[in-house]
Amino acid sequence: MDKVTISIEHLKLGMYVSQLDKPWVETPFLFQGFTVADVDDLAELKKHCKAVIVDIEQSNLDADQVSKLIRISQKEAITIESRETNGAVLLSKSTVKEVKEPDYKRTGQYYVNTEQLGQELARAKDIEKNATKAVADVLDGVRNGETLSVPRLEEVVDPLVDSVLRNPDAMSWLMRIRETNEYIYQHSIGASVWAVVFGRHLGFDKETLNAIGLGGMLLDVGKTKLPADLLIKPGRLTKEEAIQMKKHVELGLDVLKESGNNDPRIEIMLATHHERFDGRGYPNGLMDTNIPVLGRLAGIVDSYDAMVSSRPYAKSRSTFSAMRELQSLSGKSFQKEMIDQFVQAVGMFPTGSLVELNTGEVAIVTAQNNYQRLRPEIMVVLDAEKQLCEDFQSIDLRMNNESDLGRGEMYIDRGLEPGTYGIDPAEYFL
Repeated sequence: MDKVTISIEHLKLGMYVSQLDKPWVETPFLFQGFTVADVDDLAELKKHCKAVIVDIEQSNLDADQVSKLIRISQKEAITIESRETNGAVLLSKSTVKEVKEPDYKRTGQYYVNTEQLGQELARAKDIEKNATKAVADVLDGVRNGETLSVPRLEEVVDPLVDSVLRNPDAMSWLMRIRETNEYIYQHSIGASVWAVVFGRHLGFDKETLNAIGLGGMLLDVGKTKLPADLLIKPGRLTKEEAIQMKKHVELGLDVLKESGNNDPRIEIMLATHHERFDGRGYPNGLMDTNIPVLGRLAGIVDSYDAMVSSRPYAKSRSTFSAMRELQSLSGKSFQKEMIDQFVQAVGMFPTGSLVELNTGEVAIVTAQNNYQRLRPEIMVVLDAEKQLCEDFQSIDLRMNNESDLGRGEMYIDRGLEPGTYGIDPAEYFL
């Protein structure tokens, strides 16, 4: 027995709690799955739960304790309904219409997946294709003097949000393997997707997620009013050019206002996505929580997508490298709690990432493990000598141990830049 269900009074220090008898979001616990380390954890669990599921393999228990735990579980015969369902079910629906400050101790998965990755990918590809075309058409129109067509973008945002609600890994995968189009187009889609993925994790309702998705698409709409040669300049900007570039925030707000859209959430995202938590951002030098929460969210997803995208002046970086960079800015440019939650939402190695294992093998991340983000599901494509495998083996690193597969324990050693060893994840679509 790998997991047992026990009433809360039998829970002890050292046990690994993998599931509760209620949604994690309805408790104060930040991480979904953890070892009961002290009496405070124990007291908090007893305050909120009547029963829990304990993962024996991850618990710090001796053989006698394990045997006793199994006997207790068999005697009590308690059942906790699994929340690992195949549906986009909202577990705890928010009734708050305005976007308030998240309670960072309570954030977690309000939603569970309703589709498997392979099933959702088929839909997600068409949704992403339609969204990219709509963004290109609308932004080109703005560049040519037309009024921003918000309804046209709303048409493609809604199915994008639905896809992320069904399974966020599908859109995450597509963002990792997307073709290099004009940066402003791909960045608009990327910022939108990551914003919705992040918002889903924070528990925002569907209507708010639609607004966040649209706001992400429009973060750089002001750049359509800047000279084209400035946008594609490969080298470092001069001081004058940098000042001109910063005007895209004001220009974007002008474009939004002229469109007639009066959603304050979208305006907030455009106005504050370059503000920084330490006050060193622009245009107003806002600090701390004076930056609205959606502005803080927008700043993180805008920076992250820029890091993992190919730009005229910089190559794309690996997901792992980008996440490490964001973590180095935690508590400085970005709020620590928000960065912690973004890492939880996206993962250090999101679906579609290229990674190298401790065995020397190279793999593509194919699915996330919500309880252990550093041990996702992978597909091995190169052996330890970096030769293409005859058969691509799928492995769940969370379940892997020294006796599995004759390799010894496996884990991700490092993230790889896109294209390393000639591997393009797009060629290995599941």
